[in-house]
Amino acid sequence: MLMLSIDSSSQAATAAVLRDGELLCEYTQNQMKTHSVKMLPMIEQMLKDVELKLSDIDVFACGIGPGSFTGVRIGVATVRGFAKTLNKKVVPVNSLEILANNVSSFSGSVFALLMARENECYAAVYENGKEVVSPCVMTTREIAALGSNQPCLLVGDGALKNREFFQTALPGAKIAFGRSNVLSAASLGEIAFRKSANGAVSDCEGLIPLYLRKSQAEREYDERIKTVPSGGKDA
Repeated sequence: MLMLSIDSSSQAATAAVLRDGELLCEYTQNQMKTHSVKMLPMIEQMLKDVELKLSDIDVFACGIGPGSFTGVRIGVATVRGFAKTLNKKVVPVNSLEILANNVSSFSGSVFALLMARENECYAAVYENGKEVVSPCVMTTREIAALGSNQPCLLVGDGALKNREFFQTALPGAKIAFGRSNVLSAASLGEIAFRKSANGAVSDCEGLIPLYLRKSQAEREYDERIKTVPSGGKDA
């Protein structure tokens, strides 16, 4: 089975091709460029490098967030388009699970953290590959309280950007190093292959973004509504 996996929910745009769960090729660009510009050319070049066509892909996997609202939409829309055009199945995987899979060899609690806003992270906790705290929005203080008195590993840009705080608040915790903190389409593909083997696939309409909080535009609209007098109209 050939699988194409894609994630653009963070700063990194990443895509991979796997055959029966084994990586053939992975491309990752971890820099501040528009995912809508770089994702499709990256996929095209990757498929060319492994001498495959998009129509050769049997199933698509997609990171559905949480993360950047725009990035999540780009990834989901891209995979939906591929799957609908080719009438292929999809496997959705949440982005925090991908991060946790990057450090699957760690034996304690893995705190997967992606920045949401200042002092807040999208967070989930995994133990031995099992989700024990579902994806949610937590403050850094709430994360520190949850991680106290247990061996834990923090992974993701939420861990890196709050490193100084966590080193003080959780002195016994470890912080993942290097590329483990970057979302990986190869890691996504490994998870998706296991899920697909257990029948956890859907059609393209089953690929739903995981948004844990409102977008900035929605929050700004809500604030505007609060200023409208009762019974009045927002001009």
